[in-house]
Order: sequence, then C-alpha cells, then structure tokens
Amino acid sequence: MQHDSPLETRRALKRDLEPLMQLCLAWEGAPAARDPVRLRELLEQALTDDDSTVYLAFVGVQLLGFSHITFQARPMRLGWRCTIEELHALPAYTGQVETALLSAIVHECRERGDVIALYLLTQPDLEPRQFEFYLDLGFKERGREVLIWNGGLL
Repeated sequence: MQHDSPLETRRALKRDLEPLMQLCLAWEGAPAARDPVRLRELLEQALTDDDSTVYLAFVGVQLLGFSHITFQARPMRLGWRCTIEELHALPAYTGQVETALLSAIVHECRERGDVIALYLLTQPDLEPRQFEFYLDLGFKERGREVLIWNGGLL
C-alpha cells in the first residue's frame, strides 16, 4: 500500500503507551486481548527497562507497527546479544514496516557491536509468514527455532 507521507521509525517513549496498547489489542487472535491489564504492565516495563528498546513505525500520526528488542550481556565475548521479541505491522503495511523497524534495530546493534538473535518461539502463532520474511532479509537458521543475523544486512 502506498502512502503520501514517508514511513518513519523512532524509539517509543512512555507517552506512546496508549497508542501501543491499542495497536497490540487490535491484532486478531493476539493473546494480549485476553488480559489487557497484564499487557499494560508488560508494555510499561518494556518502555522503561534499560535492557529493552521498543521502536515504532508510523506515517504522520498513524502507528503502523512496532518492534520490541531486548539485550542480554555476554561477558565472555565482551558484548551483548540482541533478541527480537516482537516485530509486528498492520496487514496493509507488511513488508514495508518490518524492513524499516529492522533497519532501526540493526543501526542500534551496530552501535553496540551486537549480534541479533530471533527466537521464533516468541510469536510463531501470530504471524507465520515471518519465518520466510526473516530468511529473505538475510537471517540464517541456527537450531530448530532460532534465526541469527550478525552483520551486513542493511
């Protein structure tokens, strides 16, 4: 789908909690719909944790998707591992939003010198097409339910 304004991404702030809640609750079949109070708690935690980043994708003021990544220290390697916990886009914008969000994630990881690990167990039932999408972007299968990317993607 084409849009007049450019697609933008940025880190989510505490003030983005309500639009992010609405976006999460709008996903058909999303587990969050069963427990919105718990969803709010988890999103508040994600937005304030030092080892977590939430990115938003939007056109103008319309929120089109988001990603949530976490970082885990790897002391023996003197670095961090970035795990993509969530990466969602409104159906009309799939293919565009994910690439923009992934670009923001890659940029942050390059600054940190991280490896990105995608654990498919986090959301396989919500968007089954994601597996092929990530493979197309250059992630490599590593183990049964894990994809790894470690440079050169965007």
